[in-house]
Amino acid sequence: MFLKPYRPKSSAALKGSDSKKFRQRVEAAFPHVSVDQLVPAKAAVTQVKILTHGGVQSMVYCVDKLPLFFELDGGQLVPTLYTLWSIPDILPYFTTHEGVLPKLTNGADLMLPGVVPLGVGLSMYGHYKKGQLMAVNLTNNKSAVGLGQLARSSDELYMCGGHGVAIKMLHLFGDKLWSHEPSLVQQIPLVKTKALSGEDFPALGSETEKKKPANPATPAPVTFASVTQPEELETGTAALSLDTQETPESDEDVEEEASPELILKNAFLSALKNNGKKLPLPLLTSNFYRLYVVTEAPEQIDLKKTRYKKLSNFLAEMVDQGFIVVREESKGVDKIISVDLEHPEVVNFITDVKANEANGAASETPLFHSELKEMYIVTDVTAAFFTKLNFKRGEGIPAGQIKKIVREYVSKHGLLHPLTKLVRPDETLTELYGNREATLGEMCSLITSKMEHSYQMCSGKDTSGKPLIQMSLATRSGNKKVTLVSNIEAYGIILTEFIKLCKQGAAASTSVVKLPHQKHEQLQIQGNQVRFVHTLLTETYKVPPKCILGLELAKDGKKNKKK
Repeated sequence: MFLKPYRPKSSAALKGSDSKKFRQRVEAAFPHVSVDQLVPAKAAVTQVKILTHGGVQSMVYCVDKLPLFFELDGGQLVPTLYTLWSIPDILPYFTTHEGVLPKLTNGADLMLPGVVPLGVGLSMYGHYKKGQLMAVNLTNNKSAVGLGQLARSSDELYMCGGHGVAIKMLHLFGDKLWSHEPSLVQQIPLVKTKALSGEDFPALGSETEKKKPANPATPAPVTFASVTQPEELETGTAALSLDTQETPESDEDVEEEASPELILKNAFLSALKNNGKKLPLPLLTSNFYRLYVVTEAPEQIDLKKTRYKKLSNFLAEMVDQGFIVVREESKGVDKIISVDLEHPEVVNFITDVKANEANGAASETPLFHSELKEMYIVTDVTAAFFTKLNFKRGEGIPAGQIKKIVREYVSKHGLLHPLTKLVRPDETLTELYGNREATLGEMCSLITSKMEHSYQMCSGKDTSGKPLIQMSLATRSGNKKVTLVSNIEAYGIILTEFIKLCKQGAAASTSVVKLPHQKHEQLQIQGNQVRFVHTLLTETYKVPPKCILGLELAKDGKKNKKK
């Protein structure tokens, strides 16, 4: 449901009676959980109206900016992964194998062959009704990785003979709802558990399971407030406390169908809110509108369809309202010389989700591709080995790097026999897997079998081991210069969105050129746009300057001036 980007249509803070009604809905939907655990009385609740990629309208309810619930057709409330990680027993669970997660994130439903039977006979899949909400976790981690609705009742699932769809997935780790608020995204909490067995996980719906106060397949509660829990996976993105985040409240609800004037005004306010401190004043009014206001609008702005008809008329009204001060440099040339960022409307304005860079991952056109990485976590058993290679206990290591790390350790300590090509274990390896000689491949398998297997959602912002972005200039017909940019896709940047930003910001024609005998593509931008591309990559996409070559070719650069 949320694997593809959705479009936010409106956002409004729930206050007073509306907030109370929402708490009553939550309490009615999940009576076995205290409503104060889900929605604290003084929490800031925001209702976001969205349109999914499939054209379905839905509501997302954020508590202190974090999405905790969304609605299905008919108004049924569904908890998100963040709710399941905070209160694990809010839904019953089905368990699947760890190798199934990548298939689910690619859009597949959970099939019956992937469900781990936890009993025999009619109790194999519990006693649930068709359409009931179910969470999904993995055999090696009790934390939820997704949730959905049962495609059939438990009895019908049993009669299917292990074939067909078990759960129609609605929400998954790594989808756009998970990244709705990028500053608060969480990786899957790692809840260590014993190997799954009939004792640990009795059959769903069995007498043993009913006697337990919580669902046996659910993890122990994991709070967002603690970052140092030993059972959580250490990631680059720190978990933030729900109690420290505040959502500004608005006195008026956003209109369901915004008028052209309101869209223009909101884009103007969003430009001041997001870029007010970075505006290079004095600034031409035309440049301010083209570079800042247009890019903040959720849809294309046509001034002729507004009551202003011209930009000068709109800015004159903004001057009268005290937002900006405009000075006429010469006839027909106006510049903004100052802005009032303390204006009440600017201070209280709720920045549009699509325009806000912090919410880029939830927009209709995200900046980066996301990738699900297979990880292995350093455990207590393997800590002695990995600490010698500067890895900490609890740190996640990509699966593709394990063999490289093992080869580096073997080479450093001279453990490879020159004739048999087998690794002779030293004291550390002997404690790890015993006194036996093994090949590098067998050694990697033995070590990873002692580690915790997990997954991590990564974006293209990771620059390690990637080729440098190369900018160059070329001359085309008519002695016209063009800027060529290579290796952008290696950083996970979505080319279509990058081209759109180039066309809007530089007002230059931008196209993709396929190079002969090469797999990668090259961007071609009209004119010398080296400085603009460098600024776009470093400020918007946060690419380190050391990863970009060719800045000296900029027409205003100091390096190309003759002394």
